[in-house]
Amino acid sequence: MSATLHHQSATRKAVEVTVPAAEVSATFNEVVAKIAPKVRIPGFRPGKAPRPVLMQKYAREIQSDVAQQLVEKHFWKAAQEAGALPISHPSLEKLDLKEGADAVFRAQFDVAPDVVLPDYKAMVLTKKKRAIDDATVAEHLEGLRQRATKFLPAEDGAAAQGLIATCDIRVKPQGLKAQTYSDQVLEIDGTRPFDAQVLGMKIDEKKTFELSHPADDANTVLAGKTLAYEVHLKDLRRKEVPALGDEFAKDMGAFENLEALKAAVKKDLEEAASRDAEARLQATMLDTLLDAAPFEVPRSMVGLQLDDYCQEFAQHVARQGMDPKKVNWQAYRQYRLNDAERAVRSGYLLQAVGNAESIEVPESDIDAEIRSFMAENQVQQPFEAFKAELERRGNATEIKGRLRTDRIFTHLLSTATVTEELLDKAAFEALVELERKREAGIPVSRFDAGGLEGGDLEGQEGGEPAVVAPAGHVHGPDCDHDHDHEPEAAPVKKAPKAKAASKAEPAAEEKPKKAAKTKEPEAEEKPKAKKAPAAKK
Repeated sequence: MSATLHHQSATRKAVEVTVPAAEVSATFNEVVAKIAPKVRIPGFRPGKAPRPVLMQKYAREIQSDVAQQLVEKHFWKAAQEAGALPISHPSLEKLDLKEGADAVFRAQFDVAPDVVLPDYKAMVLTKKKRAIDDATVAEHLEGLRQRATKFLPAEDGAAAQGLIATCDIRVKPQGLKAQTYSDQVLEIDGTRPFDAQVLGMKIDEKKTFELSHPADDANTVLAGKTLAYEVHLKDLRRKEVPALGDEFAKDMGAFENLEALKAAVKKDLEEAASRDAEARLQATMLDTLLDAAPFEVPRSMVGLQLDDYCQEFAQHVARQGMDPKKVNWQAYRQYRLNDAERAVRSGYLLQAVGNAESIEVPESDIDAEIRSFMAENQVQQPFEAFKAELERRGNATEIKGRLRTDRIFTHLLSTATVTEELLDKAAFEALVELERKREAGIPVSRFDAGGLEGGDLEGQEGGEPAVVAPAGHVHGPDCDHDHDHEPEAAPVKKAPKAKAASKAEPAAEEKPKKAAKTKEPEAEEKPKAKKAPAAKK
């Protein structure tokens, strides 16, 4: 066997391998001998068909099996002897295969990038944190108060301003088919034409009326048309919003008075703001390093990361009651391409920093993380058995990667100069809006908006979400599995996993931990601060 390495790019290589004729003939004989007893050919007993008949009838199958055996036997050894360490399985681009002659195949594959680290020990960063003032606390308390609203039956049973009405509505636009809408809920506002017609109606009363849309109506289908309505008023409720006082505080949990509730709210908002600021600082630091260290990422790793994003989104779509097969997956892969490239680049970059600084994770830290997860989720399984299950499924490696990433970030921050900037509501909302626009797809110059390939192997292609890899793992440096693996079933107990394979949303502003009777409203739009993927060694 001889092998020649060809360099196509920094991370894409090809190896050309020549296999001696004697070995090629022996492999043909082995394949033919294996299939002979299994095939049925008219006029011959099983296993008695002459070799020329088998070669003629099953030439394509035999050729394919021989090629597969030769590639599997020689590719990995040939690539390493030629000076390359593949991180993806081979993709054949050339195959000359005939019985009795030397076989020549050329296979493409990916290798890990050579990451040249920038100066990461003297970064100057700004930690942007939302200031939690009295107005913020008041806004949050108002949200809690509104969430505690009770909807009580209206005493007089007649529709009036501000009441909540439940109606069945049949509407017939001029020249169009009628449509019926059941159990429509609206807060009556007499300034709106439809609501004005509902005013004064009694429960179970039905009313018919017409409304005309102006010619310049934004809805061009209905502009200038007259609509005939049939309304059946089914229910009327009035809102009762609790007063903000000591009784409200007690209803929210074990709080003695309103001041205790305010203190708890402010504490939780401060903690949420700190987590958000920390996530944003890490994203800023990572962006700074990525900008200073451009390098090519392997196509197969980006493809696998896109597969993970598709799997995550397919699960999300299914939970919403929609059919994942109706999603335009090619468009979705294009939409997430920059995210996938950033995730893979981040993983390699953090790995390089961790290796340069000899950052490791003791086994005791991994055990402590697993025990914490078991306690939090009340896992009754013995620790050793549960840990063995996590290791079998690869979750333990992800835990180690996440812990190592945390240590790397801690080290990077210890060498950086960080200035904290407190943002008022207007400044924070402006920052969130800027991040939202970036998330909406404004081009980021450092990323290539290139192809949509899902990798070399069939299992790495995008396709149906059902065949892509399970989500939750950032593909990149030192993955401890083959990249043509079949997806495994999820663990019975959900294990801790790396939280940063994609854009991670900062924790929402939380209500006081003791308040268990109401759900907390989102006080403001949460920025999607990017967080780094787990770094492994």
